[in-house]
Amino acid sequence: MIRVGIDLGCDHIRLVSHEEGLVFDEPSMVAFDKKGHVLAIGNEARDMKELMNDDIRIVSPLLTNNIDFDALHALIDQLCYDYHVFRMLKKTILLFSYPTNLSNELCEELKKHLLEFGASRVYFDQEIWIAAIGAKLDLFLPVASCVMNIGSSNCDIALFASGTMQKKDECKISGIHVNMQIKNWLSLQYGLDVTEDMIEMIKCGIGQTIKQESPKTMIIQGINRANGQLCSLELNENQLVDVLYPLCQQWAHWIMSFIDSLSNEQKEDVYMRGIVACGGTMLLKGLEKNLKAMLPCPIYVTDDPLNTVSQGLEILLSKME
Repeated sequence: MIRVGIDLGCDHIRLVSHEEGLVFDEPSMVAFDKKGHVLAIGNEARDMKELMNDDIRIVSPLLTNNIDFDALHALIDQLCYDYHVFRMLKKTILLFSYPTNLSNELCEELKKHLLEFGASRVYFDQEIWIAAIGAKLDLFLPVASCVMNIGSSNCDIALFASGTMQKKDECKISGIHVNMQIKNWLSLQYGLDVTEDMIEMIKCGIGQTIKQESPKTMIIQGINRANGQLCSLELNENQLVDVLYPLCQQWAHWIMSFIDSLSNEQKEDVYMRGIVACGGTMLLKGLEKNLKAMLPCPIYVTDDPLNTVSQGLEILLSKME
């Protein structure tokens, strides 16, 4: 029997094999030719963005609320083909972790498609559920466990107890807003247009939310909108604090609103046991420390926040028969 988990992230798609662990972790992108045939997925599709013309179309199926379901079908089908998910004389079980913007109706349609494609069984669970399992929490305890997942395009928080999700909320501010803040600031402050790759380098290199005594610096490049010329600019961490710190405040306000909506007993559990946080955005420098200072409860970040959901899929796959 073949057991495979797929994390349908808006930004990245990950494939986990029961036998090999994480085998695919690349952008949720698919490239088509003008006849609609798949040319590439993941990193290869992203690298083809510069070649986009009437003959090549690059699609990120889940990046917006208007999901391109045909492109999502094509992306998953190609991923399953590349990694031999369906094989002769073998049954295949598929387990999906899906983001909030994928409705139950679309999940059912995707499930039907994959069963027709050759899957023996297909299961779907919300990403926040899988994240809680990846964090290795005992969700069947009578006391409440609170889990938060801040990904690139989704931001969720949920309360679990006695094996059920008792309350859940979503925030409109997610990891992608970190990139947007940096991009907009460079445009307004310096009249500079920069690539997505450069924005990512800035975020990972000097993206900071707490002032530093000896801030790191970085030389960046972009196009000066005034003259269209390529130019360089030196930035430091402390300049980014004023840009990114407001996001920490918005997340803290949202978390407090969620806590305030709980019953007194649930609040006591959260105040005592804290919130387990995961998602790649938790790697933003200073975010964890700021949330701890702003909130009246402990914050615990998982050991590998970027891959907590994938680890949850691995745990579930290991328990399937």
